[in-house]
Amino acid sequence: MTTTPSPSSIVLRGRDATARFEEGLDHVLWEQDGRTVRIPLAAIEDVRGADRTAEIVLTTARAGRSGAVYAVHDTSAAAVSAFGAAVRARLTERAPLDPRPEGEDLVTITDAPASASARGPWWSSRRVLSVLAVIAVFVVIDVMVGVRGGSEFVAVLPFVQLFTAVGVLLVAVMGRGLHDGRRLPRHGITVSAEFDHYTNNTRVYRYTDLDGGVHHYRDSTGGERLELSYDPRDPGRAAARLSPYMQFMMALMTLVGLALTCGGLWLTGHELVVSLRG
Repeated sequence: MTTTPSPSSIVLRGRDATARFEEGLDHVLWEQDGRTVRIPLAAIEDVRGADRTAEIVLTTARAGRSGAVYAVHDTSAAAVSAFGAAVRARLTERAPLDPRPEGEDLVTITDAPASASARGPWWSSRRVLSVLAVIAVFVVIDVMVGVRGGSEFVAVLPFVQLFTAVGVLLVAVMGRGLHDGRRLPRHGITVSAEFDHYTNNTRVYRYTDLDGGVHHYRDSTGGERLELSYDPRDPGRAAARLSPYMQFMMALMTLVGLALTCGGLWLTGHELVVSLRG
């Protein structure tokens, strides 16, 4: 969700970060997980948008290498366009051969508690609301079992449900990654993605689908090129080739997640049935 309190102030809020720009100031603020990065306009080469993502590209003095990028993901395309236009209007024009400062040397980083407004989009997402609904169901079951009485496992039921949540997360992350890593190389379209830029915590690769659409893939271990396979029905969904060792470890973690999930759900249901029977 993005708000524009006034024409001179733009707050761009995304799934994982927030960017703020006020016309009277000479910098952009980028916030994530309680960390605030102050990015002077002199350190910004450009602001670009791709796949509902705003990317603040820093200048670099190193020839042949892209500047660092601070990104805000999963926001509206209109908001990205407005934010980019507002910032670019304040940037100093540079000729292609003009010397650039090293943008990373100009930014300053401070640690501070995340603001309530920065947490807002996280709590409003469908995924978080679903998690809260599941937690509410578990709480109701725990209270009912505690009041009506169950077996000797009643006291540990909340801890069991916590492990159940961990199991669901493992299955969702590792299971999907393993599924894509095995299916897409055989049934998808394999391309060689080029290193495009790096963000504050990972490398970003660029690839083009058969229809000319440009997509980005994030990976922390690749080199200048990365072989990817994407789903032709959903070109934005891609996976890098997995080594046998990675496949084994992901399968093992998925099985662990399934065991935790099934065990936790079985014990919760068992305690509920025991309590209802009195």
